[in-house]
Amino acid sequence: MKLLFLAIFTIFSYGFDFNYSSISADFNQSVTTQGGKQIFYSGKIYAKVPNLMVWKYEKPIKKTIWINFSKVEVYEPNLIQVTIYNSSSKDNFFNMLKTAKKLNKNTYLKYFDQKNIYFKVDKTKIKTIYYKDKIDNSVKIKFFNQKVDSNLSNSIFIPNYPDYVDKIYVK
Repeated sequence: MKLLFLAIFTIFSYGFDFNYSSISADFNQSVTTQGGKQIFYSGKIYAKVPNLMVWKYEKPIKKTIWINFSKVEVYEPNLIQVTIYNSSSKDNFFNMLKTAKKLNKNTYLKYFDQKNIYFKVDKTKIKTIYYKDKIDNSVKIKFFNQKVDSNLSNSIFIPNYPDYVDKIYVK
């Protein structure tokens, strides 16, 4: 999952001839199981070149994911914990984007982290990302209210959680 967020960040930052220094958007995410059960999430995403990103999940539970170069921190306030990953991906962000395949006018495909990730675009904005996760759930993320090249403060990309949370380090 952490690698997927890195891939999505990469596409937001550099792909499909987007020459933005930053992007922010609201998002809705649905996850559908093989049995047809669904869960819906919503929140905000912020990204800034060269490779800073924050996913702020607001509903149905709060969760924040900070991606800062090769480090991923996932804060889950309901669990009173933060999980910290170091990315071992050997893919360079720029190289990954150069290999994204255009399927048609509005659809691109990127194979990343053992899955196909599809991107629907409208002119210069990503509208939808969809893929199957490792347990074969269908995941769809829709973006709206996108703003590009806004003056995003670097402070939003610095992980911010209470000192008392449990810290879990994953290698």
